[in-house]
Amino acid sequence: MAEGMDNLVLEQLRMIREDLKSLRTDLSESKVEVRGDLAEVKSDVGGLRMMVSGLASVIGQLDERVEHVEEKLGVKP
Repeated sequence: MAEGMDNLVLEQLRMIREDLKSLRTDLSESKVEVRGDLAEVKSDVGGLRMMVSGLASVIGQLDERVEHVEEKLGVKP
């Protein structure tokens, strides 16, 4: 009976080992996916920074033009 119990314990340990292998594989795949997503997010953030910088430049130019028009109209003190 002890041998049957040993076999039962060993079978459970084998199943646990297989579950752990599966979890490791899934975790590795998830890491790769997350890294890819992170790289994409970093790229998007870089693009957004460039867009905001460009918009800030355009807004500055518009502000200068408005000030010039205000000066011409005598609206600006």
